[in-house]
Amino acid sequence: MNIETSLFYDLKILLPIILVSLGAIFSLVAESFLNPGKRHKVLPFINLFFLILAAYFTKVISGDFGDPWNLFSLNHVKEIFLYATALCAAIGTAALQNTLKSSNTECGEAYPLLMLSTAGIMIMVLSADLIPLFLGMELASFPIYALIAMNRRSKESNEAAFKYFISGAALSAVFLYGVAMFYGATGSTLIKSDVLAGRETIYQAGIFMLSLGLLFKVGAFPLHFWVADAYTGALAAVTGYMAAVVKIGAFSALGCVWFGLFNSSASVVIAREANLFLCLGIASIAVGAITGLAQISARRILAFSAIANAGFILLGFCYPYFAKSQELDLNSAFYFLLTYAIGSIGALAGISALVSDYDDLECLRATARRKPFLGACISVCLASLAGLPVAAGFLAKFRIFVNLVKASFETPAVWGISIAAFILAIVSAAYYIRIIYSIWSYADSMNRKFNKISYLLNATVGMAALALLALAIWLPF
Repeated sequence: MNIETSLFYDLKILLPIILVSLGAIFSLVAESFLNPGKRHKVLPFINLFFLILAAYFTKVISGDFGDPWNLFSLNHVKEIFLYATALCAAIGTAALQNTLKSSNTECGEAYPLLMLSTAGIMIMVLSADLIPLFLGMELASFPIYALIAMNRRSKESNEAAFKYFISGAALSAVFLYGVAMFYGATGSTLIKSDVLAGRETIYQAGIFMLSLGLLFKVGAFPLHFWVADAYTGALAAVTGYMAAVVKIGAFSALGCVWFGLFNSSASVVIAREANLFLCLGIASIAVGAITGLAQISARRILAFSAIANAGFILLGFCYPYFAKSQELDLNSAFYFLLTYAIGSIGALAGISALVSDYDDLECLRATARRKPFLGACISVCLASLAGLPVAAGFLAKFRIFVNLVKASFETPAVWGISIAAFILAIVSAAYYIRIIYSIWSYADSMNRKFNKISYLLNATVGMAALALLALAIWLPF
């Protein structure tokens, strides 16, 4: 085997990332050569072409392996998340095309920014080392700052981008300091590294800081303060993309850190981390469910939904410890994450096409009656987020509660958490049903003008709805 062939096999795990990055470069170059009127007709399809290639090569390289330097790893769970990231990026691209075209926005830089952010998320998913994980976090974050501030004339958009940037920069510094402490405690930046004798205190501080940085990215309590403003200030199309892919990348990374910690010899650190996830999980569900009821904006409702769903995933993370399991089984949490990501971006992408500037529930009234196919797809996505039967979200929440009940036999205190989470899940279902009711209810302004909805958006949101129905039958993990 010659050097070139050997290098290809060494780096083949990075092919999806390379293709998405190439898509960003091609889109950026093409944008400067296209007339303003053609940018939204050509650039989205460049993105889609490279996303399809990335998904294809994910299948080609599928397997359980890593690279020779142990910086990246690929297994079945990460493979599914790569597919989900590509799907969410495709839906985000279609939503951006519909929004920017409807508002007669001539610039096309949003498309390469979205692709660069997608490449960063894929790096986070594949990372087995803290250095590429940090680089992936930053590559995913910086384009999103720009996407949030894309509506330059909006004070809310600029304020949201500023808040997200400042808080994101601060928590990135905390994460990086955690990497330094992790290295000092283990002598390596590999996530699966075990703590060295006598350095448990440094290891505990490092793990706490790493968790803090990633919990900020997922918007869990008490680091949720940026979520509502950032989601509301950004375009609805961008909000949907943020809600889906950022959580995929951050929870994949947090799961990798939790796997490494769970298999380490630091039993005290494991116990404290599990209790942290349990407390923050139920607190996130409470904040998201109760505060979301008072909202009248669809984006703010789904912002607090993101906080609540982050809590459910954290409960799925910590239950193996309280169930006294010898192995860390995160399948229920990862399944919940998958259904949440697809449901949230499908719902927000569809809502972005039904409304222009305002997404109050009153403005959404009767919109689905004018666009019944899109309304039906949005309803499936919202039903999944609410945990209603038939859609995959019902099975995802059911698995979380079953696991919590199993854990309560070993740790009776979990009984109270299970009951509280179940009640709050019913409470949070109310605001999803409010949105569904609003889009299908009658209104006096049935004859108001609607922007034309692109075939690409209808197709991709339809794919999200079909995926949620399919995932209710086929469980990938």
